Amino acid sequence: MDVDMLIDAYVRDVTQLLPRKQRNDTALELRELLREELRSRAAACGGELDAKIALEGLRAFGTPQDVAARYYEPWIIIPAARTRSFGFAALAGALVLLALTPLSDDPSRGDQVALAILAWVGCLVAYFGLWSAVQRRTGAKAWVPRDRDAVNRAGSLALIALIGAGIVAYAAPAWLFAQFTHGHALPTRLAYDATFRATRLPVIFVLWACQAVLLAILAVRGRWNPVLRRVDLGLEAGVTLALTWFVAAGAVFQESVPNKFGLAYLSSFALLLAIDLGFKLYRGLGSVASIPGRAPTSA
Repeated sequence: MDVDMLIDAYVRDVTQLLPRKQRNDTALELRELLREELRSRAAACGGELDAKIALEGLRAFGTPQDVAARYYEPWIIIPAARTRSFGFAALAGALVLLALTPLSDDPSRGDQVALAILAWVGCLVAYFGLWSAVQRRTGAKAWVPRDRDAVNRAGSLALIALIGAGIVAYAAPAWLFAQFTHGHALPTRLAYDATFRATRLPVIFVLWACQAVLLAILAVRGRWNPVLRRVDLGLEAGVTLALTWFVAAGAVFQESVPNKFGLAYLSSFALLLAIDLGFKLYRGLGSVASIPGRAPTSA
């Protein structure tokens, strides 16, 4: 191949990677650029431009994929900056699906779990791809500063109410069921195991009550501080360990079927808390130090 044929082949390989409407203009511009680049390379070598110098120069100019990326930013399904988020979400979802799947001797269970995990990863790829396409079309939003120590007071009060409702629902399910069913009795299959109700259930109530007190303090103060964050981590770790203990200790309900689903629910919730706890610890350990010479903000 002579020099012109080499240049044309290179330009063709580059432009085939570009959108159709951009190919002709890019081909004209790139062809002239390459001719000038190769002439300069031949002059630096002290000889005339030939096929050997042209081939070396084209290879040094970059692969067609790299050159095409200079003219057109390709659509990336999972941007590099979000790769860690994708991996974290994929792993967390797979672990939750495993925890939600009741233990059994059914040989098809492994196939079902594998299909569920593949479906989860596929949904994640679709979500990240859609997010990337929207960002590509609309452009990234302007950065908005966030005060990470500020507390949403309304959200804290809502969580306190949720904790109170949870304590009532788990402490007195028969009474609550009667209120919503005009006095009907709770089905016996949903009755707690006596040991679970007497020894394990009160532990979670104490931890939830402590979390409610912490939320109330935050609602009054309006800001986090290092001590309150450590207390929050300690309480979340306590709830995670308590739920893990519940799963390991045995029966939650008297009958086997609701007990199986109850244990699956507790194990998945404990796993979610453990993932959230690990994320908080990682984010705290990886936080940037304060600006030198500036005292940390306190509240």
